[in-house]
Amino acid sequence: MKKLLTALVPDRHGLLLAGLMLIIFSFSSQAQSIVVKGVVTGKPDGLPLDGVTVRVKGSGRTTQTNTEGKFEIQAGLREVLQFSFVGYSPVELPASETALQVSLEQAKGSLNEVVVTALGIVRQKKSLGYAVQELKSKDISETSEPNLVNTIEGKVAGVRVTNSQGDMGSSRIVIRGETSISGNNQPLFVINGFPVDNDQQVGTAPSRDFANPISDINPNDIESISFLKGPNAAALYGSRAAHGVVLIKTKSGRKKKGVGITVNSNTSFDNLLTLPKYQNVFGQGANGEFAYKDGAGGGVNDNVDESWGPKMNGQLIPQFFDGTPQPFVAHPDNVKSFFKTGVSYSNGVSIGDAGDKYDYRFGVNTQKMFGVIPNSDLGRNNFSINSTLKLDPKLTLSVNANYVQTNSGNLPGSGGKRSTSTMLQFIWMGRQVDMDKLRDHYNSTGSPLNWNNAYYSNPFFVANQNTVSQRRDRLIGNIGLSYKITSELTANLKSATDYYTDRRKLKIAYGTSGTPFGSYEEDAYTISETNTEFTLNYNKKLNEDFGFEVLGGTNLRTKSFQENDQKAPRLAVAGLYTLTNSRDPLVSSNNFYKLKTYSLFGSAQLSYKNYAFVNFTARNDWASTLPINNLSYFYPSVSASLVLSDAFDIKSDALSYAKVRGGWSKVGADATAYQLLNTYPFITPTFGSNPQLTAGTLDLNPNLKPETTTSEEIGLEAGFFNNRVRLDLSLYHSSSYNQILNVDVSNTTGYSQKLVNAGRLNNKGIEVQLGFVPVKTTHFTWDVNANYAANRSRLQSLDNQGLLKNYVLGSDGSIQTVATVGQAYGSLFGTAFLRDAQGQIIVNDDGTPATNPTNKVLGKYTPDWLGGITNTFTYDHISLSVLVDGSFGGRQYSSTNATGVYTGVLESTLPGRDAAHGGLSYTAGGKTYDDGIIFKGVTKDGKANQAIIPASQYYKALNNFDEAWIYSSSFVKLREVKLAMRFLRSGYRPSSSRVRRSAW
Repeated sequence: MKKLLTALVPDRHGLLLAGLMLIIFSFSSQAQSIVVKGVVTGKPDGLPLDGVTVRVKGSGRTTQTNTEGKFEIQAGLREVLQFSFVGYSPVELPASETALQVSLEQAKGSLNEVVVTALGIVRQKKSLGYAVQELKSKDISETSEPNLVNTIEGKVAGVRVTNSQGDMGSSRIVIRGETSISGNNQPLFVINGFPVDNDQQVGTAPSRDFANPISDINPNDIESISFLKGPNAAALYGSRAAHGVVLIKTKSGRKKKGVGITVNSNTSFDNLLTLPKYQNVFGQGANGEFAYKDGAGGGVNDNVDESWGPKMNGQLIPQFFDGTPQPFVAHPDNVKSFFKTGVSYSNGVSIGDAGDKYDYRFGVNTQKMFGVIPNSDLGRNNFSINSTLKLDPKLTLSVNANYVQTNSGNLPGSGGKRSTSTMLQFIWMGRQVDMDKLRDHYNSTGSPLNWNNAYYSNPFFVANQNTVSQRRDRLIGNIGLSYKITSELTANLKSATDYYTDRRKLKIAYGTSGTPFGSYEEDAYTISETNTEFTLNYNKKLNEDFGFEVLGGTNLRTKSFQENDQKAPRLAVAGLYTLTNSRDPLVSSNNFYKLKTYSLFGSAQLSYKNYAFVNFTARNDWASTLPINNLSYFYPSVSASLVLSDAFDIKSDALSYAKVRGGWSKVGADATAYQLLNTYPFITPTFGSNPQLTAGTLDLNPNLKPETTTSEEIGLEAGFFNNRVRLDLSLYHSSSYNQILNVDVSNTTGYSQKLVNAGRLNNKGIEVQLGFVPVKTTHFTWDVNANYAANRSRLQSLDNQGLLKNYVLGSDGSIQTVATVGQAYGSLFGTAFLRDAQGQIIVNDDGTPATNPTNKVLGKYTPDWLGGITNTFTYDHISLSVLVDGSFGGRQYSSTNATGVYTGVLESTLPGRDAAHGGLSYTAGGKTYDDGIIFKGVTKDGKANQAIIPASQYYKALNNFDEAWIYSSSFVKLREVKLAMRFLRSGYRPSSSRVRRSAW
């Protein structure tokens, strides 16, 4: 080379030119770039992954894989490529001229795991300053639960789920305890980036527990659910995010081997888990006497719906249904035999595919449930589509839609109403009643004739004639455009809607006990919410050390709600259920509101060397439900995380990774619509020919302010022994103030309540997620995942003056659920025994316990802590998963036991009812009895009580004391057992699973 150069140029320049050429060649070889190609697949199925981010490390060059998992990117020969995808552990590989075959493993607790956060922002878990927990499709769809909320129970730390009556009823979810004293404490549900409605509409006179709207979503369509716990994680979502957010991402189309069709089918059976423990010694009646004539008082105590009658020894006594003497014997399973085995069917098919410029998934699913109560059913038909289309290399169109049709001929009765609820009757029913005869009599005659006709109709008549039907049609969908302005800047415009109609028909048949003329009611809801959103996303690698991501956007939300209810209070003709068939004027009511919210929001993340991160969010809402001076409210959040193992270059076989995190946030919550100005509704009758107006009972507030919640959180994440042990620990504290409350005021004001901003409720708690793999071999793995959460709440105040001490949240008879200053949220407040200084119950002169003149706090319904543990055993393609969960602490009031003891039907009323059951002898009216009981307590002068009272008087006296019916809410339950088998063959990937839920 030197000879060539010196031959071409003068000698004095040869050495210099040679040096320059060598430098140029050196830079040229270093800067030589190539087009790197390859395919990215996922484990364990080896299918191509669409949307994997491929980044040249240390630069701003990125691309994504297409639907076939393929990618192309320019890189230097000495540069490194980074591959990252939601739910998978990232991989780094050197650039190569040879086509790369990249295989990503599903992440399990790794800090490099990529998760979906607020507004659909995809972030590495290591960068988050707050706790996020995610459930995958297999955790949801394989449990065969029709209501997806129930699939969450026991699986997520800090998430409490309660449900009323299985698959057909509602389910309630609370994250990190209640933060609003009187409002809805459930989280915001977000599907594919947009909020959807989950408000349960109970109606004007609830007689059914209607399923909450989120149950419309088909679990088989869900790809993942992320839980943003508290305002730190959810500050970007606005007013409704103070209670956390549940992010649902539905499945999309992917390139598949084979035909791309997925078929699922399952059948499940339901039986009653438990019933009250009934006694089978004493039958219907009073004072030991009973004889049936007409069940309405014509016989001896035959209108009495209690079991203080004769012993059931087989003696001949006139009984239902014809009044002829029959052996008076117990029917131990009479209540149980009313119910039947419920069965649920779910069948679905989906087809999906993808190409270089498109992907789609279309699914159809149908569910049909027949409940354990006769003549109860619920059906759903679900149609879904999820598709994207690249209109050109920079412009992408996305469409997502879900249409759900819910139908029920009759939902199970609830609410303790005699005309609709059979369980109410069963806590009064005589133990000698033969349920088979009741069934046969109704089936042969259709008559409401019953064992007791003073209060109840035949339970089969109630189940078949007094029905509540429902038809709900719902459309959830969004459409969006995404335009890649540059490689670093993307614009997104999306609009979403959630629209549904809900029609209900409530029938009470002619001849129903207590409603002899029957009734008919139609209740109709129309609910609509739209969200239109524009965002700009900017992602820039500032230099080798610093990265910067920023998002800014605006949102317009509108919502309308309409309910129209009309009732024919008494039918003119039996069996004709129309509003015109009314012998009285129709009773009508309606409710309507519209609201609108404008929002500006933004978020930013600054990263340093991919181990230190600072995140900021800010949002300002303008809400139409607030007065003009207060309608604008701003709330920010800041969080940070530091990966200690990377920052301090800790390399250890014992410590795989360690991260600390922390954050602070503030969130506002607006009011419900039309709470500012008092109105004067029309009432009937008219004043002559003029309409009458009246004042409402609630004095509204023209100066209303938004509720505010502030929250702080710190956490630690760590992995040990090559991630065989994984720990995630969170500590949090929140304070909610300016609560919107209806407080009682003097009636001399013209109102009974006033709407005010007052009250402060604090929550603090701890959450732990622990996973470990005790055994891992080539063919066998034992994986354990446990979660624990404890929350402590305290009501600091109810009003600024400190005058209010209790706020009633709900009541049942004399027992109330209240928010009490200085106490945990959800205190049980009711009547209590009068006790002396030593805590002994004081007994009146007649031998019954004395009542404390002041009601007492008897406990709280919220648990002290809850948790769950899942053991998964996998052998090749066969897995067995067992979930056990529990809740500890907390108390509950049992109206069932209080009533069942009063009526004498429960097993707990046997002690003392005769000599064989420990009854004492006493004489009254010249007659000797053996059902005497001495209540354990002391007289007013402190002496031991010696007064003997009849057993019926003893047990009925207990009904006056709420304290007697408070029980521990603690439980441990075998929640789920799942056996699954997966087959992996080219083009054929069926799987089979067998699930049992709530085994005990």
